[in-house]
Amino acid sequence: MKILVQGDLGQVAYHVGDEAMAIAAADELRARLEAKIVLLTRDPEQTKDLYGMDAMDTLVFPWPPAERSKHLELVRRAASGDRTALPAGDSVWRVIDEVKSADGVLIAGGGNMNSLYGWLLYERAALGLIAKELGKPLVVSGQTFGPTLLPQDQQTLHELLDYAGLVGAREPSSYALGFQMGLGSEKLTRVVDDASFLLPPGSVDANPAGEEFELPEGPFIAATFGPESWRDGTRSLAKLGEVLDRAVELTGLPVYLIPHVGPLGPEGRGGDHESHETVQAHSRSGQVRVCPVLPAPAVAAFTAAAELVLTNRYHPVVFGLAAGVPVVALANDSYSDVRLHGAMDNWGVQDWALPLSSLDIGGFDLAIAEAWARRAEIREHLESVRPRIRAVHENWWDAVASILSGRDAEAAKGLGDVVSLESDSEWAKQARGQRSQFRALSGGIATLWTEWDDVRSQRDLLLHERNEAMEEKERIVRSRSFKAATLLRRGASVLRRVSGGGR
Repeated sequence: MKILVQGDLGQVAYHVGDEAMAIAAADELRARLEAKIVLLTRDPEQTKDLYGMDAMDTLVFPWPPAERSKHLELVRRAASGDRTALPAGDSVWRVIDEVKSADGVLIAGGGNMNSLYGWLLYERAALGLIAKELGKPLVVSGQTFGPTLLPQDQQTLHELLDYAGLVGAREPSSYALGFQMGLGSEKLTRVVDDASFLLPPGSVDANPAGEEFELPEGPFIAATFGPESWRDGTRSLAKLGEVLDRAVELTGLPVYLIPHVGPLGPEGRGGDHESHETVQAHSRSGQVRVCPVLPAPAVAAFTAAAELVLTNRYHPVVFGLAAGVPVVALANDSYSDVRLHGAMDNWGVQDWALPLSSLDIGGFDLAIAEAWARRAEIREHLESVRPRIRAVHENWWDAVASILSGRDAEAAKGLGDVVSLESDSEWAKQARGQRSQFRALSGGIATLWTEWDDVRSQRDLLLHERNEAMEEKERIVRSRSFKAATLLRRGASVLRRVSGGGR
């Protein structure tokens, strides 16, 4: 057998969470199927070197909305056999050939099925079109749907999900949106993130990255903070440095800043490197340390070994909760809040996922203090719900393997609600009260931004087409054949006047 797995692998800046979901999905399939797994990636050599799996170039779509919609139609033509649709060197032809020879296609989990990252949505939609045209089984695993979706993007998403044999939604809101798009419970399943159980049993105490990096010898806090929300113009990183100092004073533990985005190794710049340097620069405790970007399995092990996880990124939440570590999360915007709150809701600790507004009024500090005071209780709660969550996870991948191998499978058993460990403190009540307004305001900004981007791209496409038409007109006017035709028309006109035939 051969199964193709689509993730967001091999990006210019290594992205821990994206890599983790794809390789975790591949591991789950390899544990269940005697199959060759081929990873679709932007950097096949890097992916092969890191994970020892077969890899090939993925589809690549343009960023502007109008261009990606146009390109999707070209891929549709190519998938139906039109060899003139795209140039011979386009990666789509090799992907089509690979899908032809594959037994099934898996789109691994992610948070890109929305208009903010529309080019990634369309890459997945294109792969789905190819699988559909060639009659290959397709599964879409562990996704966030929305929350920002332009009408044309929702239509594209619906077409993709409608063909899939199974669809996994990793938050309650994504599950609800799937139902709104007409997916039934026989297909749509509520799951946890694909990378929730990336770590094999007993690996947490091992050195995760060999000679590259060693875990701290004593207890520590793991923290990860990505850039501030570029759409909303937030300013939070300086304040987070002060928050971490207070966490150090509260717990007596050092803080290790573990980046999730940036070039691998200690020499990288950009991404979380810059965010963490800013946070550290505003810390005065001397106990906030910046780490290099490590491969996804190492980051998962590093995070799982912590006493407490503080983050505004998604996968520190995933890694921490699965290992029984208390987590306090801070959402930059509505998109982030949907994912962070949803991930923590899956484990029943959603009160410790806060909107960004909690940072200014001290709610984030108070949530950290309560998480630390109740850390034994939180660990006990996470340990108590883990067997059920793990069973749902295993059942999901059993069903996925059955679909991809062409066997009939019963509907996967979804997660459902778990018992919640709540806080009745004022900070938690404030966060719950602020959430709807926070999502409405930030979501409105995101919608306006995507609508503006769509209109701008439509304008740019029309201008490009107009310029091409004008250039073609100039070429025709300057051509010999046009000049000859003009002379012939003039000659014919003169001849008609001389002969008296023209009036």
